[in-house]
Amino acid sequence: MEIYRGKKFNVYVEKVILPNGKERIVEKIEHRGSVVIIPILNDKVILLKQYRPVINKWLYELPAGTLEHDDVIEEAKRELLEETGYEANEIKHLFKFYTSPGIITEVMHVVLAKNLNYKGRKLEEGEVINVELKSFEEIKNMIFKGEIIDGKTIAAVLFYLSYMNQ
Repeated sequence: MEIYRGKKFNVYVEKVILPNGKERIVEKIEHRGSVVIIPILNDKVILLKQYRPVINKWLYELPAGTLEHDDVIEEAKRELLEETGYEANEIKHLFKFYTSPGIITEVMHVVLAKNLNYKGRKLEEGEVINVELKSFEEIKNMIFKGEIIDGKTIAAVLFYLSYMNQ
């Protein structure tokens, strides 16, 4: 049964049959998916300090957004331009993950963006975002000090540092 239909997601309560044959009532949020971008500019990362009204806090985050269409690379380019003002001439899909599979169907795609050119920001109405440039070392230290607590940012940066930066 549909409980709510929104712009970015829909909420359902439904009965499901588990692999063991038992029935269970599931509360589920269906989400189109999202993309997070690791934008590298002159050996620094473009990091956002964004106000998140849902939690009433400022968070350090990588640029990210909900997919409006199925083309993850094009969506990454759109989000990067909107939030930072930069266009990427080089972009690569790195990996994907479920954000919180106990409650939501959202799959987040992580992409790397390089060779950036500034074109001008196009923030959505209601977005409050400051753009900062940080080195990977600064970001890693911010994660370990608890200054960066955004899961997608932590996962993307630590993946990059572990597997892509060798």
